[in-house]
Amino acid sequence: MRRRVWILAVSLMAALFIADAILWEIAAKRLEAGFEAWADRMRTVGLTIAHGRTHSAGWPFAARLTIGELVIGADPARTPMFVWQASRITLSVALSDPRFLEIEVEGTQRLRLPGLPEVRIEADRFAAGTTLASNDESREFEVLLSNLRANPGGANGPAPGLAKAQGFAIAQARAHLGFEPLAGPGDKVIQFSIEASDIALPPVVHWPLGARLASLAAEGGVVGPLPPIQGLTPWAASWRDGGGSVEVQRLVLAWGPLNLAASATLALDDQLQPMGAGNSHVTGYGATLDALADSGVLTRSAVTAAKAVLSLLAGTPAEGETPDVDVPLTLQFRTLSMRQVPLLRLPEIDWPVQ
Repeated sequence: MRRRVWILAVSLMAALFIADAILWEIAAKRLEAGFEAWADRMRTVGLTIAHGRTHSAGWPFAARLTIGELVIGADPARTPMFVWQASRITLSVALSDPRFLEIEVEGTQRLRLPGLPEVRIEADRFAAGTTLASNDESREFEVLLSNLRANPGGANGPAPGLAKAQGFAIAQARAHLGFEPLAGPGDKVIQFSIEASDIALPPVVHWPLGARLASLAAEGGVVGPLPPIQGLTPWAASWRDGGGSVEVQRLVLAWGPLNLAASATLALDDQLQPMGAGNSHVTGYGATLDALADSGVLTRSAVTAAKAVLSLLAGTPAEGETPDVDVPLTLQFRTLSMRQVPLLRLPEIDWPVQ
């Protein structure tokens, strides 16, 4: 009896072992085929894709494909040249959940844009995950960043640590995107959320509220079906004519003296310029307006008018607390206004001629 039990147990384990090996082989081949199919699709829309050796691993629990020296560039015959290069990319799917793809970018990345020096990017973690779905199915995409540093040029690479970074840096960030390809008019075709902390801005630019954002969070969605891929200007016009808009349900920002919580709805006007309206709760508005005036972002007359209006809207703070106020904002004809008081004239978006 015991011998039969042992034989049965060994046979079952052998069957599971063989089945797992077969599933892994199928998943690994599908992963490699899927990557090559994606590369072919990208080439059809004008991108150049090149990579080094690939290697499959991960058995027995996952199928993992490592791609060396991945280079993605734009075809100069169609669009302005850009090149993004990564030392190594790892794609993996767990055998227990083969519809979820994990993407890990490892090593040094390099980004080259026209007229700009090469940017070297490194991070403790640069990862993403997405659901594998057909073109008409809902899908989600998530990105995780940890201690990302981006510096121009620099053969020696970025300085270690966020505080010493000479370019752009983020201590922690998480972004989430949801796609609903069959969304109709008035529905959200894209939903997004982002959270980031300890953001160091490039010091080559004078930032009016300081070169560090303590935190940034946003949540919202893009409304209206997205038109088929075409030229940028007709695409934007088609999206606008189809009722397209961007709804920012929540925007929270801590930057220097400013603490902002806002919501807004934005769209494009007849001239394809942004327009919209929103509401914001602002703490530290006095010091913020002074900083914007000192840097030349706002004129002194606009700051004086804004302070006069805000002082009427603001409540009386408790002793030792910073005044705060609820402020309605509008954007029309490229002018940002508060209670019909013009604050800032935005530059015109120069759409390419088709």
